[in-house]
Amino acid sequence: MLPLWNQQMMLGSEAALVIARRMWLLALADPRAASESQRMVTEKVETLGQVWWDLALAPSRALLAGKALPTPHGEARRVVQTYRRKVRANLRRLSR
Repeated sequence: MLPLWNQQMMLGSEAALVIARRMWLLALADPRAASESQRMVTEKVETLGQVWWDLALAPSRALLAGKALPTPHGEARRVVQTYRRKVRANLRRLSR
């Protein structure tokens, strides 16, 4: 598994590509631009909510499962992985 800093760098690079592709759709007045804008906002709110709840409930889940409490580094890694998964899915979809 890649170090956290490396995953963060990749997230930034992948997010920049998604932003560029979305701006291209908007600049060309592509018919998909309106739905993509709506999807972008909805996705951001949903992902933030998902990450927030995962972080908030992680200690309780660990205790109930009889496991050690999660570390800040481990939780940061999970957050970055969640966002990378979403960003890569967007990149694949926008690349078609």
